[in-house]
Amino acid sequence: MLFLVAGQCPISTEPTPDFLQASRDTLEQLGAMQRDGRVRGGGVLIGPLGVCFIADVASNEAMHVLLTTLPSFRYADWEVTPLIPFERDVELSLDDALSRARASAAD
Repeated sequence: MLFLVAGQCPISTEPTPDFLQASRDTLEQLGAMQRDGRVRGGGVLIGPLGVCFIADVASNEAMHVLLTTLPSFRYADWEVTPLIPFERDVELSLDDALSRARASAAD
């Protein structure tokens, strides 16, 4: 299952040693997850304090564990959006819709 994950820290976040260490540890952890395939790609946001990545995990529960075990979890506001791969969406909805549209146009 694919998920688009975005985390952003409030502008008022103070750069305390704990916050900076959690940020560093999170980036290292995400890099390791990218190398083992649980993260397909992502990076640090330019401008605001935050990260964005695509997670490839087995279940909603696995996504929950991945997110809540990030060292910076408690510092950021997180948004997680489930994704359907492009090819699968074509199979699930677009092929059928296209067939119906062509049939209607032929009538």
